[in-house]
Amino acid sequence: MSKYRDPILKLITDERPNYISGQTIAEKLNISRMTVKKVIDQLKAEGISIDSVHNKGHRLNTFPNTWHTSIVQSVLTHQPLFDIIHCYDSVASTQLEAKHLLVDHDEPMLIISDTQTEGRGRFKRPWQSSKGKGLWMSLVLRPQISYAMLTTFNLFMSLAIRDAIQAYVDEDVKIKWPNDIYIGEKKICGFLTEMVANADGIEAVICGIGININQTTSDWDDEIRQIATSIKIESGQSIERYTFLETLISHIAKRYHQFLTSSFKSIKEEYVAASNIWHRQLRFTEGKRQFYGKVIEIDDEGFLHVVDTTGTIHRLMSADIEL
Repeated sequence: MSKYRDPILKLITDERPNYISGQTIAEKLNISRMTVKKVIDQLKAEGISIDSVHNKGHRLNTFPNTWHTSIVQSVLTHQPLFDIIHCYDSVASTQLEAKHLLVDHDEPMLIISDTQTEGRGRFKRPWQSSKGKGLWMSLVLRPQISYAMLTTFNLFMSLAIRDAIQAYVDEDVKIKWPNDIYIGEKKICGFLTEMVANADGIEAVICGIGININQTTSDWDDEIRQIATSIKIESGQSIERYTFLETLISHIAKRYHQFLTSSFKSIKEEYVAASNIWHRQLRFTEGKRQFYGKVIEIDDEGFLHVVDTTGTIHRLMSADIEL
């Protein structure tokens, strides 16, 4: 595989929807036009739709249905949240890959894979990562924050994910505190956040996100079909994943800035309105403790206040909630 493959693909993507000449590509990379032609022929052989016209140059017609680092870099050019981007065909999980990369990198990173063989949600539950159908990714962020601030990170991120999905569907997209996104009674996204820290403080926050985008009901077994949905199912149309990724990262960048500069109190009203946990009997699991109750409020620190069936009030930082 040519070392010029990714730089050439990025240049072509940067120019979309316009053409870029082979001569311009050659000059920018200080290579021959013959090398440019060979690499573009290779890209076409891989299934990437590139239109080549004499005296006009080359143009990326449509985004491919696989992730390419150079295309993601181009799409996210105006969202400089990450210094490093890695795209894979398959990994055990993007969270595990992020942890491995942390050993050699100090920069904020974005890790995306077309599928995961060992994808996990909260409490190590298996997560079905259909190849080419969803967005399976991990963000590695480097906030200079106190341990206390981390309790509200998920609340800001959940609003970002909610906002991105809402841009593609008419039905209300809701948040199930603290880590799930729902449409109606069906889950469309789950995410989890892990912290890497030492005695001096937080080194990194790794946020793993799984979003169902183009699945249909036939992609899931009977059990999953009853509890899951996708943007395609809800919108009735296929979603271009690169475009959705750009939308999502834009919302994440906005909410991440809010997280760093504002308190949860500043978005609390918005978060409460977006939540689906109100006025209903729920089952809560916190560690080995399990009880039924109703949510009273979310306080300014992001903790959930619940009154159980005996009248006892619980203040929860994290728990599994069953609707």
